[in-house]
This record gives sequence, structure tokens and C-alpha cells, in this order.
Amino acid sequence: MSRYSIDIRHLRYFIAIAEAGSFTGAANHLHIAQPALSQHVRNLEQSFGTQLLDRTTRGVELTADGRKLLAHARRVVEEMDRLVDAISPGKPEGDVMLGLPIPVSPLITQPLLTTMQRDYDGVTLHIREAMSAYLAEWLIDGRIDAAVLFSNQDLPHIDTHEVCEETLYVVGPPGAFAPGAVVPFHDLPRYPLIMSHPENGLRSLVHSTAQRLGVEYTIKFEIDVINEMKRFVAAGKGFTVLAPVAFYEELVAGRLSAAPIVEPEIVRTWTMATRRHSRPNAACKAAMDLTEAVLIERTGMVKKAVSDYAGTLH
Repeated sequence: MSRYSIDIRHLRYFIAIAEAGSFTGAANHLHIAQPALSQHVRNLEQSFGTQLLDRTTRGVELTADGRKLLAHARRVVEEMDRLVDAISPGKPEGDVMLGLPIPVSPLITQPLLTTMQRDYDGVTLHIREAMSAYLAEWLIDGRIDAAVLFSNQDLPHIDTHEVCEETLYVVGPPGAFAPGAVVPFHDLPRYPLIMSHPENGLRSLVHSTAQRLGVEYTIKFEIDVINEMKRFVAAGKGFTVLAPVAFYEELVAGRLSAAPIVEPEIVRTWTMATRRHSRPNAACKAAMDLTEAVLIERTGMVKKAVSDYAGTLH
């Protein structure tokens, strides 16, 4: 094999196939025809003289050599992107995969994309929404470039820095909490809770606080779909604990009521996260900076809206 016979495009396509788990998914993401994508992979396999993918009825799986190539290919592509950023004048360009937690995505996606298109028209931002635990896995695996995550997660392979904070509230049906009400943490057992599964970042934060204070609370239902959770609460089936970004619209509309948790106040910190030892290129940095600015602005707006309709902390 010639040392100079590998096209950087082939490596990008190979990474996309490995991350999508299928030629169809990668072709849709890359906006190229599937037969052309298959030919690129055959060219890559011919260049290396080895099979890189196993084709199965469920998609594709990496061979041992394919796994080796994937690790190196990611580093090569990242280095190439940094090289282009270093010597190319003008605005950042390229694709950026950004992960957003489910409560955050509806809050910032529209203003983020609008501002990105206005200020960085050479950057194509792809947003993937999921629970934070999945976003962390995707970040480590290289399926996304950056993500907004909770700071209380144990993330040994991820670098984070704090962006903003939110106070957690007990959320109930209309009229359950009068404006100005608060809920001391030791009173939490009075409220039968509807929460996500134990691995959820917010629930783990509540649970660790309860263990530290020796407070036992009751989980009435476990529901991982946040909109269904809020519907159950609105119907009087129980209470939940949420950050304002997840319930402020229903609060303002009168479909829910809420009171902040005190003694102690529970604060959730949003962070911007990247893979450890990775160096985001100019396009990714632009997307991250803009995401942080929009998140700070929108959470500030939410905090003000919630303070007008629920209890506040001074």
C-alpha cells in the first residue's frame, strides 16, 4: 500500500459509517448516495489490503482492523481540521455534531440555529437530543463533537467547564404551591414523587442529597418521558423534581405549580463538554461559544419567568 493513497474523505466516510452502524444511516447523514459510499469503503479496504467492516442483516460491524483504523482515523481527521483552521483565513467552516439534553433542546435550539446561520454561515450544526447519560456515551465514542451535560455526572473521559446553574423545584398540580412557597428538603417525603430512572442525572442528584441528609422519600412512578411525567403531575397523580427549563411554560400557563427546594438549596450545574484530549476545531469552538451564550441568556429568561409565578430564593 502506498503511504499517500489514502484520501481524507475516505476516512471521514468510514468514521460516519462506524458511528451510524449502517451504510444507509451514514449516507443520509453525509447526503451522498449509498452505492458511492460503499465504493469509497471498498477503495479504503483495497488500500489497506484488509477487510474493515462486516456486513450483517442489521447493518455493519467493525472488524478488528476496522476498530484500529477508527481510533487512528478520528485523530487524523481532527488533526487535519486543526491544520485547516490554522492556515485558512476567514470564518470557521465545517460540520459540528452537538448533543443537547432533552430539557435544554427545546429551550435553545431555535435561537441557537438562527444565530449560527447568521454569524457562521459556513458551519453546519447538527443537533442530537437525548438524556445526558446517552450524550456522554456518544461524546466518548466520538459520535458527537460537544455536548451540554450536568456537572454531577462522573465523566472520567470528558473535559467540562461550567456554564450556568439552576435551582431545583418540587413541581405539583395547579394550586399545590402558592407563589412564594418553598419546600425544605426534609419535607420531601410528604410528596409522592414521579421521577426518571435511577441513572438519570437529576434523580441521582436528589438521591445523593437524600442519602447525605438521611431523608427517605417515596417514588410513586418511574417515567422517563418528561412530557408524560408532567401530564401525570398536572392530573394530580403525584409530584416531581425538575429544573425550571423543564417546566416553566406549564407554570406560566397555569398547568403546574412549583416551589424551590431549600435547606439545602439543590443546584444543578450545566457544563459544556468535549472528549478528553481532543482539540475542537474552529467550527466546533464557534458552536460551543454560541451555545454557551444562548444557554446563559435563555436560562436567565426562564429564571425571571419562574420567579413571577413560583417561590423564589433571595
